[in-house]
Amino acid sequence: MSGEMLPGLAVLVEGWVIKKDATLAPQRMTSDDIQDLAKATVETLKERALGDVENGWGSLQTLTGGWVVQRERGKVPTPLGKEDFRKFVMLALEGMAQQSSGTSVLSDDIDDVSLEDEAPSLDAFRFAREHLQRCL
Repeated sequence: MSGEMLPGLAVLVEGWVIKKDATLAPQRMTSDDIQDLAKATVETLKERALGDVENGWGSLQTLTGGWVVQRERGKVPTPLGKEDFRKFVMLALEGMAQQSSGTSVLSDDIDDVSLEDEAPSLDAFRFAREHLQRCL
């Protein structure tokens, strides 16, 4: 999922060292961590689109609540915040936009189908993405 829905996530978190809990030692982000982060991002996107989360970041906040992240060597570790969550959600939105633009192509050969009949199937999530982009 992280490679398909969030193609830039692995690049974004490459080199991050996380400490998930006070009792655990810091470690580099694993592929399982990235997978969990991708799933939480998609869940958060869904929660925000459906109005299940008012002002919070839902699944992303739940997953990363105790995380302290060192983004670069020599930098002070900090918890993940609103800007990080926005980046993750924007990656998900960009991934959806790329998927929908790559799969929907109108053909000039189809004369029987009107544009109104075809429009909903072209981009079923267009309004949801526009709404979320405005909210973020």
